[in-house]
Amino acid sequence: MKVFYRKLKTAAVVSAALVLLAGCRKEPVCPGGPGCEPTEGSHTFLIYAVADNNLWRFIRGNVNMAMEAVEAGIPADTRVLVYWDDLTNYTGERKTALTEIVLENGQAVEKVLKEYDDQNSAAPAVMKTVLRDVQYYAPAEVYGISLLGHGTGWFPPELNNLKQPMSGEPCLEHDLRRPENALTRAYGPDGEEYMSVEGLVEGLSEIRFDYVVFDVCFMSSIELLYALRDNTPYILASPAEIMGKGIPYHKVLPLLFDRAYTIDRRLAFAASAIVDYYRGESTPSAAFTVVATGGLQGVADAVKKIFEAEVDEPDFGAIQYLEVVEPEHAFFDLKDYLKNITDSGSEEARRAFSEFETALATAVVAEYHTPEIYSALGNFSGGFFPADAVCGISSYIPRDWLPVTKEAWEATQWAEYVMP
Repeated sequence: MKVFYRKLKTAAVVSAALVLLAGCRKEPVCPGGPGCEPTEGSHTFLIYAVADNNLWRFIRGNVNMAMEAVEAGIPADTRVLVYWDDLTNYTGERKTALTEIVLENGQAVEKVLKEYDDQNSAAPAVMKTVLRDVQYYAPAEVYGISLLGHGTGWFPPELNNLKQPMSGEPCLEHDLRRPENALTRAYGPDGEEYMSVEGLVEGLSEIRFDYVVFDVCFMSSIELLYALRDNTPYILASPAEIMGKGIPYHKVLPLLFDRAYTIDRRLAFAASAIVDYYRGESTPSAAFTVVATGGLQGVADAVKKIFEAEVDEPDFGAIQYLEVVEPEHAFFDLKDYLKNITDSGSEEARRAFSEFETALATAVVAEYHTPEIYSALGNFSGGFFPADAVCGISSYIPRDWLPVTKEAWEATQWAEYVMP
């Protein structure tokens, strides 16, 4: 059930809402007491933390940063909730719970709103249940969510577990796995379970989020963004890997809650703050983009025209890559890729590329990155690579000699629309 009552104004409307909902849920729209009826501008921010993986200690640090922001002071009708699943400390303590960061005697603490049995938090049905609980405990006019864990952009999780048809030996066309001690984040996993793009579309549909933040790697991919274009008007994500420390929430949350600016400007300030934060870190690497999803159809229309025109074969060695996967890169810069194949193409192709540039400028609200970007992929050794031509959105480039991944890519909404 989607959120229907984001702007309740009167007791009569509230009563009507309760009547309408009585047949489909047993609990009231929200608990009694202050904050039950959303006030104008009220804002709920959810950290959805999938911590059943080797990132749990970094994710714990992210929650601590959010607590620091609450302790420093946020608007009275702003709520910061945390959904946490799995390991919480080195003693082996585990929990699956929805909490709220509140002040008690001037100190930020986590107040438990609801506890859950062990569950697969990478399952769309579980995410939808949690989001219904978020609406129940913290109704608001503005909803934002940050998803924390590992992620691989548009790539279906099963592509990292392929077997040769005859021998049964591993067949990894693009090895997106990370070593256990990798310093970067890869959505999921909950144990061994990841959430697919289709799962994210379904899971996030429970709330019409005003913005979605991906504190996971590679999620500013055109294939993923295009699939999520109807879920939210704005997405803040990275086209590359994100360092293990993740987003500095103590710096970002005050910006997201600043009502002096529109949501898109708040997100732009947040993206800038994240990259500035990493410029001073021991591994100075970050790339973050704010995308207005309403502009993505215009991008798709222009790219469709490019692929309908006469274009060159891509020169893979000349296109900006966004990781160090060997021997075949999985993520390339979208703009640099299309420029590469249209530069010497037909006049029609060059004209279509010009239309693409105009559309991209509408879709990309803000883009920031460090001069070099770090990747933990490739021979499990990782390293920096130059970020000379980064527009903020990645793209896959299909290759006939990588048939399994090509088939999976051709099944994405993006490829189905833009390819002839």
